[in-house]
Amino acid sequence: MRTPLYARDPIVRGLVPRLVGMAPDRRELVPQEHRGDLPLTLLSGSHGMGRTAVLDALDASYRGRIPLGRVDAAQVEQAHRPGPATANTSAVVEILEQLACGLAPPVPGAVRLRFSRLLPGLFAVSSWHRGDEEQQALARDRIARLLVACGLAKGAEGAEGDGTDWTYDVSERLADPDRRQHDLAPVTEAVVQQYFGRHARARAGKSVQQWYRSRSNGSEDGEAALIRLSLRFHQGGDFQDAVERTLIAAFLEDLADAYGRWQRVNRAPRPLVLLDNAHTEAGRRFLGLVLDHRAAPGSEVPDPLVVVATRLGDDAARYPDATARELPELTHESGWERAVASSPSAGLLTVALSPLGRADLLLMLDAAQVPLPRHLPSALYSLTRGHPQGSRVLCEAVVRAGQAVDPESLLDLPVGEGRPAGEVLLERLVPQPQLRAHLAPLALARDRAAAQVLSTAAVLADGGLPGAGLPTAARYLEEEHWTDGPRDGEEAAGGDGPGAQAGFVADPFLRALLVHEARRACAEAGPGRRWADLHGLLRQHHEERGAGHEEDVLRHVLAVGDAEPVVSRLTEYFGSWPAGRWLDALPRIASAPHPPRALWTDHRAEIARGAHDHLYAEADDIHRSVNRLLHALWYLSETYAEPMDDLCQDIGSELAFLSMRHPSGRALLNEAARSWPAAVRERRPCPTHGPDYGRGPLRGEE
Repeated sequence: MRTPLYARDPIVRGLVPRLVGMAPDRRELVPQEHRGDLPLTLLSGSHGMGRTAVLDALDASYRGRIPLGRVDAAQVEQAHRPGPATANTSAVVEILEQLACGLAPPVPGAVRLRFSRLLPGLFAVSSWHRGDEEQQALARDRIARLLVACGLAKGAEGAEGDGTDWTYDVSERLADPDRRQHDLAPVTEAVVQQYFGRHARARAGKSVQQWYRSRSNGSEDGEAALIRLSLRFHQGGDFQDAVERTLIAAFLEDLADAYGRWQRVNRAPRPLVLLDNAHTEAGRRFLGLVLDHRAAPGSEVPDPLVVVATRLGDDAARYPDATARELPELTHESGWERAVASSPSAGLLTVALSPLGRADLLLMLDAAQVPLPRHLPSALYSLTRGHPQGSRVLCEAVVRAGQAVDPESLLDLPVGEGRPAGEVLLERLVPQPQLRAHLAPLALARDRAAAQVLSTAAVLADGGLPGAGLPTAARYLEEEHWTDGPRDGEEAAGGDGPGAQAGFVADPFLRALLVHEARRACAEAGPGRRWADLHGLLRQHHEERGAGHEEDVLRHVLAVGDAEPVVSRLTEYFGSWPAGRWLDALPRIASAPHPPRALWTDHRAEIARGAHDHLYAEADDIHRSVNRLLHALWYLSETYAEPMDDLCQDIGSELAFLSMRHPSGRALLNEAARSWPAAVRERRPCPTHGPDYGRGPLRGEE
């Protein structure tokens, strides 16, 4: 059973059906968009945003109904080993081979694609140096796959089924056994002659050879042009680049020939190519060559190929003239046109895969057979931020539980394999175990300098070099696009409750998973690695940084559950700091992660409601008010906490009370009393009060 795809209908049921010209779920033609030049669609998103899931859905909808080729550029890149031993291949050649094998098999009612130009080019560059068994084996396997896929073999079980006899016959054609062992040209000549002798009709073969001859000024005829093509490909460098451009041209012009005037008039469904992980070097190279060819002048008939590619992250600078669209905008039309005729990147339509909405999470929870807590969907959304993979795994765990689920325990729910959901999700998003273990404590740090303190202490405890692991962790976060979020010290978009802040790990969902893992790991750790030890190091680090870092010091004191000194210091600062500075610090401090449950009992909601006021009978009214306010904000900073009306109103009441007692900040505190309850209720960052207060909207209310 196929996993449902949520919030991606504008692509799967809108854009791609219009580009292809066929409905995704029935044999019905739909009006084709862009009857001439076609955009290349590039979907972008971070890990777990459903990039591959979109391609899976398109594959399931169209495979067997139209010519369809699919390639994972990451797998091509991993399998490709550049060097002299594999001089007869490249990532582009391997992608073209896979696409030809996917597009060529017959499809009922669709045009059969023959690739009369591309195949001799691929055969030629696959030629091997005499005596090089590795190159010959690679050529044998590639030739066998192409012959079978294109219907040119005598049969999968016949003489050419595995390519052995084909390459053996090439060896037999080499007339002079005394030639130097590593000659390439004679092998290429024999390969080209055998291809045209066996698999091309005379007139068609001459036309193809003339096409190659026209693209090689130094060749006497088409056969010589193909030999030269092979020699240059094996040279590598700029020569190989030129050969790959020729092969891309052959591929696209073969498609243009197959979809001639008659097919265009009758709106024959177009072929579809799905390219995953186009951010890799192999993927970028292939996309770049296709875009270059489409932007080049002189093409009489545009190719009909519909390309849907995916990339990790968003690299807008690489494609400056691309047309960017949001998902909802694709429902009825793409809105694409080639803005700059000569610009390759103008041929791109880029679409960022947006997070899921609360309505999508409600649909995921529909299968639950028991009543669920009313706040559960909002808690799920606050935790995952609509991250598709995280939302799906957690919603499935809730449904599978078959009983009422406490929002606080979402990451501890067992998934299919019986392991906690948080652990499984973290493994999927960060596959390397050692890196996961290293990142978990670093997620507690505000910035790189703070992370350096934790990394140095951890590596020294293991007997390594100080700070050795931090560059690796930082590089991983950047390369895997986990840094495409708020920068250090900035508010996280969308809010994390009252104290939304970014950290060394900027992505809020990944950070939540890592902090959860840090709590688990600290419970099993030895001295120096426990929860209190880590926050003690961070507290000391921020103390050494001096003035301006008081809120970070207090945040790490609060993170170990020691609230009383934090309240005392905040009460002291209330009388000495400007009101704006005090209000800015409060949500930051309240964003402290709570201690592991085994070490601490959560009484924050009760304290916020005044249930523990009798314990502070000797304290003054300001101290007790700050205590209630801090605990309310701290509790409501949790993604699982329901922003109940009484707690939200109490925040406003406490701020209003404090406004009457600050020596100079009554207006600021009054404004906070008005705006903070709504911000907390809506899980927005609390508006902050900078020097421009009163001259425009407050930060957090724009």
